[in-house]
Amino acid sequence: MSLILPLVVFITVTGAYSEYVVPPTRLRPAPYPEWAHYHWLANCHCSFSKLLLCRVWLSNDRASQASMTQYAQQYLDHGIKVGAVDIDSGWSTGFNNFIFDAEKYPNATTMVDFFHSKDIKIILWATSMIDTDSTNYDEANSKGYLIRDVLGKEAVFSWWHGKGGLLDYTNPDAVDWWHHQMDKALVYGIDGWKCDGTDPYILELILPLGKRGIVTRKQYSDAYYGDFFNYTRKQRGNETLIMSRPADGFGPIFLDFSPHYVMYSGWVGDDDPTFDGLESALKSYLQSAWASLLMSTISWFLTS
Repeated sequence: MSLILPLVVFITVTGAYSEYVVPPTRLRPAPYPEWAHYHWLANCHCSFSKLLLCRVWLSNDRASQASMTQYAQQYLDHGIKVGAVDIDSGWSTGFNNFIFDAEKYPNATTMVDFFHSKDIKIILWATSMIDTDSTNYDEANSKGYLIRDVLGKEAVFSWWHGKGGLLDYTNPDAVDWWHHQMDKALVYGIDGWKCDGTDPYILELILPLGKRGIVTRKQYSDAYYGDFFNYTRKQRGNETLIMSRPADGFGPIFLDFSPHYVMYSGWVGDDDPTFDGLESALKSYLQSAWASLLMSTISWFLTS
């Protein structure tokens, strides 16, 4: 029987039923680059031995060009592949002015070239919240490029990095100006952004106003993440990514943050390194799955 079966299969495939055999075909290219699935590093200041044990994300107050390149090189020296590094908040001279802090990152070109020479992608932290003490705030505010309150007045939000205003994505002039701000970092050849979750702050306003009228929270989120994704691809090609939240919770309330078409790499916020933190992260994972939001990374677990 073992001799006949191959003959029967051969006759079936090459004979009268050959029209049912599916010919070789080419699959459609993936809509996102492969490095979305690789091992990513974020700002961390443990010793390497501790990193291997705890794998936590820590304070970024000492992050610098020297520490980040050394951090990645330690992994490579131990034979651990690194796909990307995330340089988190604090890399710029003002929150979301996109200008590298020269004291921490004295030669951004050299740093980016170093990572790329090791086949490591590099992403930078960003949001659409411009701090009032940032070098570009006054221009944005004076030209009407920020979201206003119901009375049409300046809307200043208190958030975890100070006080600031949200860019008005309904204003084409504001978006064009914002792209020129982003170009200050994109010119170095970075590969994407970690877009943090400041978009829900718009809920603090009774009726947030943009140039074209009332802006809902979902409209704002879609515009924020979508613009970072689309403009970066326009400038740097389809090998770029943003990392953003799929769904995340505020107590019992969960929000969908990112639109589906940008959601190829995400995390569900910062959680405590406890079983309660793990439970919180798992709930957000499930909410993301129920919303059909793809994600390939996990939550940051914070410790001191």
